[in-house]
Amino acid sequence: MSAPPAPSSRAATAAATRTKLIDAAIERFATDGPDASFDQVAADAGVTKGALYHHFASKDGLIEAVYRETIRRHSEQVIARSSDGDGRTRLLGLVDESARLYGSRTPFYSLLTRLHLEAGTSRPNLAAIARRVQQRQREYMIDCVRSGQEDGSIDPSLDAVAVGLTVNAALQGFLVQQLEDQATQLDWVTRFRSLMEGML
Repeated sequence: MSAPPAPSSRAATAAATRTKLIDAAIERFATDGPDASFDQVAADAGVTKGALYHHFASKDGLIEAVYRETIRRHSEQVIARSSDGDGRTRLLGLVDESARLYGSRTPFYSLLTRLHLEAGTSRPNLAAIARRVQQRQREYMIDCVRSGQEDGSIDPSLDAVAVGLTVNAALQGFLVQQLEDQATQLDWVTRFRSLMEGML
């Protein structure tokens, strides 16, 4: 008779199962929307519905986990694009990558957009997550501006907080612009980037 798995092994297995469930939920929600059933997500992940309830006590809990993970994946890509160079390059890289990703119109970004919008309307349980994310984003953008002012790539007379808030507001606008046709969206993004280049 084999010995029971060590606690660390059980924890690793549980973490792997949780990740598998979140991945399955992201794919299912991206296709069918966040109202897809627990049964569908469990079947996609190849686990029982009971296992899904073990990791996420409710549908809201699963949706919160999906929202956090989609934000994490998006942020990882944007930060990778805006982590090198002077402050101006970082800030414009952030704008470019955010516009590119939101404009991709993939199921993943359609889901992220939907959850962002629902955080402010029909899913108040997501609102606290959205507020924390917004705060971190604003701080990151303001830091890019201040870094640019210190390295000489951004006009030091500009109000760094105001510029950071303006960029943050524009990025939120990129979300809503998915409702427009791609040509219109691209035109708006190009105009905003041109404005930023002239202002900085």
